[in-house]
Amino acid sequence: MIWVRMSGVLVLSLLLMGCQDRQARSDNARLAARVLMLEQQVTQLRQAQTEASAVGAPDGFMERAAAQNCANDLSRTLETFRQDSIDGVYPTPARLNLPDSCVGQKIQWVRLTEKAYAFALVDESGAELTQGSGP
Repeated sequence: MIWVRMSGVLVLSLLLMGCQDRQARSDNARLAARVLMLEQQVTQLRQAQTEASAVGAPDGFMERAAAQNCANDLSRTLETFRQDSIDGVYPTPARLNLPDSCVGQKIQWVRLTEKAYAFALVDESGAELTQGSGP
């Protein structure tokens, strides 16, 4: 009697293990297909990112952005000097300390007097990148 019960339990265990194996194989196949699809998506995204990086910024974008930063900082420096001066005037070229962002930039002064300033930042060929003036 005990042998019959034991053999019944053994047969039942084997049947359950067989069902679990089929279910596990099915789950593994589904997961493998999902992983493959995700890997393909990652590859496509990397390729799109590489292509977008190759396009990059338009010609001269960085040069114009650096010139604009210089112009903003230079205007701020001039206005700060005027506000801090006793008589409320802009600095002479000899008293002007250019901001760090203007190092390497070519500044063409249109006007720099006690009461007004105007300048243009140009590239190596002389083309205007940006300008500033005040007041």
